[in-house]
Amino acid sequence: MTTIAEEMNTLRLRRLKILDDYHQAQGRLRRGVDALLREVDNEIRQLGDRSSSLPCLVRCTPGPSLTVYHSADAPCGRVHDRRNFREMPEVEAMDASPHVYLERCTACYWRSAATTHGKRLLNA
Repeated sequence: MTTIAEEMNTLRLRRLKILDDYHQAQGRLRRGVDALLREVDNEIRQLGDRSSSLPCLVRCTPGPSLTVYHSADAPCGRVHDRRNFREMPEVEAMDASPHVYLERCTACYWRSAATTHGKRLLNA
């Protein structure tokens, strides 16, 4: 014959098992949703990066000849004063110099810029 204390302990253990199973299932579900959202965010970044309307900055002041354009959303430290730059879509920035085909600045944070631009396109 079991005592009331033993029955209460059995019920307590059942209750803890139910709660533990619930929390484990919630954790699996959360990790699954997080993985799916990361995939979508990665696709948003890729589409933002491929978009011809990705905003860029091209220097418009006298100085050394132009070779690069910068990100308008995530510029590097070489962009001190945005008034010295014209903002334009990337497709136009590539051909902004009459002498040479401009390339992306390697110091700018293009991954971040592509994410920002992709989210802007998503919310438009």
